[in-house]
Amino acid sequence: MVSELTTEKLEPKEGLFVLHLFYRFEAGTTAGSEVSTKRLLSAVETLLAEARGTHRSQAATLSLIGRADLGFVFLSPDLYRLHSWEKRLGALLGRHGWTKVFSFFSMTERSDYTTSEEEHADQLTSQEGLVPGSPEFEEKMKSFRERMRHYTEVRLYPTLPDWRFFAFYPMNKKREPGANWYALPFSERKELMQGHARIGRRYAGRVIQYVTGSTGLDDWEWGVTLFSQDPYEVKAIVAEMRFDPVSAQYGEFGPFFTGLQAPVDEVILRLAGSA
Repeated sequence: MVSELTTEKLEPKEGLFVLHLFYRFEAGTTAGSEVSTKRLLSAVETLLAEARGTHRSQAATLSLIGRADLGFVFLSPDLYRLHSWEKRLGALLGRHGWTKVFSFFSMTERSDYTTSEEEHADQLTSQEGLVPGSPEFEEKMKSFRERMRHYTEVRLYPTLPDWRFFAFYPMNKKREPGANWYALPFSERKELMQGHARIGRRYAGRVIQYVTGSTGLDDWEWGVTLFSQDPYEVKAIVAEMRFDPVSAQYGEFGPFFTGLQAPVDEVILRLAGSA
């Protein structure tokens, strides 16, 4: 196992590695005695405890609906550890009738489209008539820097919530004639993304969203992970954003995986306990 064979670390310049893993239980593929199921559960819980006890690492467990049964979301700054958890988990579950149906590897990242200090200073001058260097101007710039510092910290080092409902989907930006996101000038992309973000902010306190980057790491360019207390809110925000130009003209979307946050023993025993 990687974590037992090396003490070397592979850490990014900034942010965390993120891994989504989704499994389906194939009933009848294993004898699945009560003893073997309990052994599986004990081993998986030990692995999860290791992940949750590792510096800046997290693990969420999911009871999925429809195309998968059991899901995991891992965050870690150490790719060797993340790799170890994936392979160990796959080996454990594979021996007991669980098949991986989807995975997604990405990283937390900054947004390319946030307002810069220079832009905010220009807005204070042109829109509010404040004089650079004045006490009010400096106080507002200080408040802006603090907001941006917090925003960047949350983007790069998020804390997974314990909210009940979960949804995930991968996405790309189009490169089609007449709808090529990457052919647009940066200023136009930034204006579009800031409008897109305003929709998301209207759901603050109702939906928590993490957008992680996977360009060069996986088949899709981004992964979108959503948490809420009420599935209605996830349905509402996704539906509203579909009409925004960023999605309507330039978005391509992969399969959706939805479900509930749940203890891993609840999911495994429900499906495999009597196999």
